[in-house]
Amino acid sequence: MPSIATLRSSVVAWANADENVLALIATGSTSKAEMPSDEFSDLDLEVIARDPKRLLDDDSWFASFGEVWVVLRLEQHYPTRLVIYDGGSKADFTVAGTERIEEMRNGLDPLYERAYQVLLDKEGTTADLPPASGAYPVRPLPTQAEFDAVVEEFWFEAAHMPRYLAREDLWVVKFRDWTMKTNILQMLEWKALARADGNPPDVWYIGTRMKDWLDADMWHRLHEVFGGFEQRDAWRAIQASADLFAHASREVAGIVGLSHRDLLERRTRSYLDSFDARFA
Repeated sequence: MPSIATLRSSVVAWANADENVLALIATGSTSKAEMPSDEFSDLDLEVIARDPKRLLDDDSWFASFGEVWVVLRLEQHYPTRLVIYDGGSKADFTVAGTERIEEMRNGLDPLYERAYQVLLDKEGTTADLPPASGAYPVRPLPTQAEFDAVVEEFWFEAAHMPRYLAREDLWVVKFRDWTMKTNILQMLEWKALARADGNPPDVWYIGTRMKDWLDADMWHRLHEVFGGFEQRDAWRAIQASADLFAHASREVAGIVGLSHRDLLERRTRSYLDSFDARFA
């Protein structure tokens, strides 16, 4: 598997030779030495082009860096090509025109504010960009309405579980269980932020580097909330998920000063507990 450094060197050489490319900018963990990056880090690059459409209509440029296993094409505001090369190296190429840089002359967006590194700039396109501060967006603590919405959705999904397990609709169990897991993640993020005491952690997204910001007890308990594709272990994991969510939600409510849905929790837990013997 070619190293990230080797792949980046190939991209820089191509960009330097292609007259359509004005600038090449690295973002993410590989753009800043102090940020953790390892052999499994992605290469996150923004390609600033005179005519972005030429690059978006023709895959040959990123195919020239190595044998492509698979590419996902995200047609978002600034289109991105997520490419996995032979051996597993991954590069995310965002393609944009100069307006991408012009939008940030008076203030970086959160991605660039974390860290960026200009690898190539042929015409001074990035010259007026402010330096990155290393700051990351601090997510706000929940309002009562936001907290209630997560709590209600978790227990709503939990209440469905016995019927689907009893029917052995195990795929549906896993489908609904994932909603419960997203609620757990949200509550754990709020818990970490609420306990930060003026120094909020960078909770990133989708649980990335969760072990770095989650307390040891919650990290240990998380090992119990995923179960196998059969009734007994799925039920064990559902009950473990309910235990963890109940603990975390009560702690968040206590620290932030929110009311907790005690009655909803008690009723749902009592209902779940009534099925223990059935799924034991």
